[in-house]
Amino acid sequence: MLERVAAAIAAHQMILPGETVLVGISGGPDSTALLHALVELRPRLRCRVRACHVHHGLRGADADADAEQAKQLARALRVPFTQHRAEVRSLAQRRGLSLEAAARTVRYQLLEKAADRAGANRIATGHTADDQAETLLLNLLRGAGPAGLAGIPAVRGRIIRPLLEVTRAEVEAYCEAQQLSYRVDQSNLDLRFTRNRIRHQILPALRKIQPRAPASLCRMADIMRAEHEFMVEQAGNALREIGAERLGEVSISCGPFAKLPRAIQRRVLRAAVAKIKGDELDIELERVDALVSLAVSGQTGGVVELPGGLRAERTYGELVIGPAVRRGEAATAEWALPVPGQVCIPDLGVELTAAHSRARRPPSSPMQALVDAEAITPPLQVRTRRRGDRFTPFGMKRSVKLQDLFVNSKVPRAERARVPLVVSGDEIIWIVGHRINDHFKVREGTRRTIRLEARRFS
Repeated sequence: MLERVAAAIAAHQMILPGETVLVGISGGPDSTALLHALVELRPRLRCRVRACHVHHGLRGADADADAEQAKQLARALRVPFTQHRAEVRSLAQRRGLSLEAAARTVRYQLLEKAADRAGANRIATGHTADDQAETLLLNLLRGAGPAGLAGIPAVRGRIIRPLLEVTRAEVEAYCEAQQLSYRVDQSNLDLRFTRNRIRHQILPALRKIQPRAPASLCRMADIMRAEHEFMVEQAGNALREIGAERLGEVSISCGPFAKLPRAIQRRVLRAAVAKIKGDELDIELERVDALVSLAVSGQTGGVVELPGGLRAERTYGELVIGPAVRRGEAATAEWALPVPGQVCIPDLGVELTAAHSRARRPPSSPMQALVDAEAITPPLQVRTRRRGDRFTPFGMKRSVKLQDLFVNSKVPRAERARVPLVVSGDEIIWIVGHRINDHFKVREGTRRTIRLEARRFS
C-alpha cells in the first residue's frame, strides 16, 4: 500500500520536497493508516508531517474517545498534534444544514485554520476508493451532472487525498499488519443515513454483480472529471467574453449568451452565480434553467430568486446577478471615510478604504479610483443616492442626472439605491464600481493623489 500511496502522491504532485503536510485524523482506520503511511514515506518525500483532530461536539463520550485515540496515535508516531472543537449542531440549525453537511463544512474550515497556524502547504484527508464509489452513487441518485459524477478530486486547492485509489479493505489490512489500533464510528452503521445504506446495502449488492464495481465507478469519476474540467474552462472563457463584473454583481449580455450551446449556457450561469455567492452549492438545475429562460426569452424586469440572498434580473438586454434587495429599499445614512482610513458599511455590504498616494496612473479595476487630493475638501463621506443628484462623468464637461447615468450604464433599478457614492461636500467624487467625477481627476499639475478602493463582502 505504501508504494501505491507514494505513486499517487507523485502522479498528482501532491507533496513537494520541503513542504509541510497537515493530516486530518479522526481516530478511524482511514486517517490512522494515512498518518502512519505519510510518516513512513516522510524520508522519501522529504516533507514534514503534522496532525489535527476536529471534535464536532456530537456523539458525547464516543467523540471524546475518538479525540483521545487521535492524540495517542500522533504521540506514538512523534507527530505534532493539535485539536479543535466545533458545535456542529448549532451551526446546522443556524444555516439550515443537515448534521453531515454542517460537520463537513466546519471540519474543512478548522483544518484550513490549523494548516495556516502550522504553516502547512497541504492538508491530507483519508478518503478511499470506497468513499469515491459511495459519493458517485450518492450524487447519481440525486440527479447530479458531470460535476457531481466527477466525484472526489485527488487534489483540490491544498487538500490532498493520497488514499483515493486504495480500498477500505486494504486500509484495514494495512492497519492490522502495522498493529495500528483505531476506533469505529458507530454512526457509520446507522442506516437512516443514505450514505450508510449505499455503503452497507447497495455497494455489496453491486459487488455480487461485478466484483470490481468500486474500481469501475472510480474510473468513471476520472473520465467525468477530465470532461468536467474542460467544460468549466470553456464556460469560463465564454463568461469573460460576454460578461462583466462590477460592484457585487455580474452582468451577462443576453444576445451573445443566446447563441451558446445549452450545456455551456448552464455552466456560464453557474459560474456567474458562484462569482458572487462564493460557491456553487444549492444551485439546482431548475434554478439554472430558469435563468437560461430569463436570459434567452425573458422580459425586462423579470426576476429569478437565487440561494445565498441573491437574485437575477433581466434588464436592458442583460442578465444581472447580484444581492437581492427589496425594490425601493435604500440606506439613507452617511458614513465618514477618513483619509487615510477605512469604513465598513454592513448595510451596503461594502468596505471602503482611502489612502494618500503619489500614483498618477488611473487603476484599471472599477473597484478602485485615483483622485486629485488638492481638489477635495475633507472630510469625505459615503452615502447612497438622493433625489436631484447630479454628476460630471470622467471625460465630460457637463453634469448629468445620476438617474440618467444609472439608466445609461444599465444599472438594475433594484440596485441603484445601494450603490455607494463617495462625496466631498455636495459633490459626488466617485460612483463606486463605475466612474469618477471629472472635476476630481488627476491632472498634469496634480502633486498629491488619494487612492480609493472598495471591497464587497456578503
